[in-house]
Amino acid sequence: MKNESSWVVEGLVTGLIGYLTVVVLFAFLNLVSGQGLFHTAALMGSALFFGAREVGEVAPGPAPIVAYNGVHILVSLLIGLGAGWLVFQAEKNRPLWYVIFFIFLAGFIYSVSIMGVFAAEMAGLLSWPMILVANLAAGVTAGGYLWWRHVKLLVDLGREG
Repeated sequence: MKNESSWVVEGLVTGLIGYLTVVVLFAFLNLVSGQGLFHTAALMGSALFFGAREVGEVAPGPAPIVAYNGVHILVSLLIGLGAGWLVFQAEKNRPLWYVIFFIFLAGFIYSVSIMGVFAAEMAGLLSWPMILVANLAAGVTAGGYLWWRHVKLLVDLGREG
C-alpha cells in the first residue's frame, strides 16, 4: 500500500489524463470536420458563459475557449481526485470495492447525463453519441491509468472473488 497522500497525486494525474483525452478527441474531430482546433471548446464556452444556443452565436476571441477549458480541467481534476481517493480506500478496505464500482458507474452516468442535458438538449451543440464517446474515452484512459497503478489490487480482488 502506498503512503496516505499518494492518492492525491494519482488523482490529479487521473483527472489530467481524462481531460487531455477529451481535448485531443474533440480537437481531432474538429480538424477532421474542417473546423478550427478549438471549435468545440468555443461552442461550449459560448453556451456556458455567454448564453449561445446555436453554432452561429459563438462568442469571438479566446474568452469562451479559456473559460470553458478552465471549468473542464477543474471538473476533471476533481473527478480524478475522487477516483484516486476511492481506489485508495479500496486498497485499505477490500470489501469496499463493490460500493466503489457502483460509485464509478453512477459517476459515469451522471457525467454523461449532465453534459448531455447541457450540450445536447439545452444548447443543442453536441450530439449524445459524441458526449458518450468522449466520456467513454476519458473513462478508459483515466481508468486505465488507475488500473496500471493498482494492478496488485485488481489481482488480489480477483483471487478473493
